[in-house]
Amino acid sequence: MASIIEFRLPIEQFALAHTFDAVSDLRLEIERFAAQDDGSAIPFAWVSAEGVGGFEDAVADDPSVESVSLLADGDGERLYRMNWTENVESVVRLLLAKDGAIMSASAEGDAWEFQMMCPEHYSLSEIYDLCEENGLSLTVDAIYELGGSEEAAHGLTDPQHTSLLAAKEMGYYDVPRSVSLSDLADELGVSHQALSERLRRGHGRLIDRTLGSNGTVRTERPPEPE
Repeated sequence: MASIIEFRLPIEQFALAHTFDAVSDLRLEIERFAAQDDGSAIPFAWVSAEGVGGFEDAVADDPSVESVSLLADGDGERLYRMNWTENVESVVRLLLAKDGAIMSASAEGDAWEFQMMCPEHYSLSEIYDLCEENGLSLTVDAIYELGGSEEAAHGLTDPQHTSLLAAKEMGYYDVPRSVSLSDLADELGVSHQALSERLRRGHGRLIDRTLGSNGTVRTERPPEPE
């Protein structure tokens, strides 16, 4: 049965370490990967930062990036198309060596966070071993199977379903909030960052299943509620 693995890699072992050192409060979320004829995976990424303009200056000097182009400019966020160097591409090929698929990837602070689907559960351990053999410090946050549950029917994994329900029941979505993200993370026994990513992915899947998704790259995002 297909399985999902959520894991982290240190920034310096994947991509954009120089950029994250240079730009404060930087967050990057891969919108999607586009496969090229040569087998490379070109990422389309939303970038947000306190001074998002500084990202372009920093990424121009980043040794992990060959080129970057701006596709859309929103309110505090920009969408970029990137070409990574061979060192980064080799890590991507390593992660996909057992026929897996990267479902989401984002970077913030000192780590990249990935959610990846593998066709067989045994391939997860093989990916972990491959990473260790190649000097990658992969930290696994969660492993779970995809099944025919109600949660899966809504596009949610079990951890996402549990986290969203707990957030609702504990008042995380109330105005004002009855519980902080840190307290909610403590209650669920996960890190603040891991829970933040899990909720974001859960929100995205619910939106896709209820409002629909045509698979195209977004050119803008709706304004934040006041």
